[in-house]
Amino acid sequence: MPLLAKGVALSDGKTRYVLCSFDYCELRNGARDLFRRKIADAAQVNELHVAVHCVHQHDAPVYDVDAEKLMDLAESPPHIADLPILEAASDRVAGAVRAAFENPRPLTHVGYGKAKVEKFASNRRVPMSDGTIGVRYSSCTDPVLVAAPEGLIDPWLRTVTLFNGERPLARLHYYASHPQSYYGKGHMNPDTPGLARARLEKEEGIPQIYFTGCGGNVAAGKYNNGSPEARAQLAERLYTGMKGAVAATEKARVSEISWTSTEVRFAPRSEPEFSEAYFRKILADASKPYHERTRAVLALASYQRFKVWPGIDLSYYRLGAVHILHLPGEAFVEYQLYAQSLRPGDFVAVAAYGELGTGYICTDKAPGEGGYEPTNSFVGPPSESRLKAGIRQLLG
Repeated sequence: MPLLAKGVALSDGKTRYVLCSFDYCELRNGARDLFRRKIADAAQVNELHVAVHCVHQHDAPVYDVDAEKLMDLAESPPHIADLPILEAASDRVAGAVRAAFENPRPLTHVGYGKAKVEKFASNRRVPMSDGTIGVRYSSCTDPVLVAAPEGLIDPWLRTVTLFNGERPLARLHYYASHPQSYYGKGHMNPDTPGLARARLEKEEGIPQIYFTGCGGNVAAGKYNNGSPEARAQLAERLYTGMKGAVAATEKARVSEISWTSTEVRFAPRSEPEFSEAYFRKILADASKPYHERTRAVLALASYQRFKVWPGIDLSYYRLGAVHILHLPGEAFVEYQLYAQSLRPGDFVAVAAYGELGTGYICTDKAPGEGGYEPTNSFVGPPSESRLKAGIRQLLG
């Protein structure tokens, strides 16, 4: 199956908005900027009215234009991306956006529904009897970790449907979990969301767009042994959740339409093993393993970005009864649950995996607890309070 960019181009008669989801693992820093800039130019709007998110499948590219430029300064650089391919892809996406606005269709109603996805998501951070944090990755065969409870998740898949009268035009699905079943076999694929999305699209004949919510510390490990059979089962469960959310859809006429943005200035990590000097030393050492050098150059690119452009924007799209929040990074599920707690009686869908230069956006206590996620997070305390303040400013 191909990797796709899927989205919607919307206009309220005064301005335009674009929501786009990419079958990429990550778009970081200059790579995400490239897509936003070209989409905004095609839509003739400010970049703040363009939401670019990754589904975050792991058999898909990681792009960071700034990191690639830094790699060129290193000995035997560990390149991770082909920038001409990225340029060509961004041109194709911009062309699709331009074509969409040239052939608009009326949007009269919005639908919203949700359904639980059974036996998919589980928290990756498992408290162990010795006080440490066990790591339950996307696939897991450790019997102790598999037997542990699901932990903190958001079990609901939320679906937004755009209507022209009685006719559905597109559906946007939101679910908070790492999407991958197994990966690293040498071929690109859109994994479980791609399979579920394609099946429903074939049945309904309308675009199905999937956004990954705050799944930074959530994955399928409790229910996934990494086999092809498990992938099929997980895709089936995700598809069943989509069908359930569609069946539960309530419909309302589009009334209020608004788009609001704010900015969060995250705090870079302060530990010595996260310093620029440490990462520069790793990058300069050609004897270091590929994964260590790529982690170092990605961190350096983000730190460089934080100095030049310290703020990362969040946005909130109100479409009648539907509230959609766009967040950066591999945000922990706590942030999604917090956002929904601010509007307990409303339908709040959350897309994370926007600007991914942050890496994981953990809770402030997570680095002290241990586990995997803090080792690949380039922002630290007091980032939790800052991100929650930004969410509160938009939704509160």
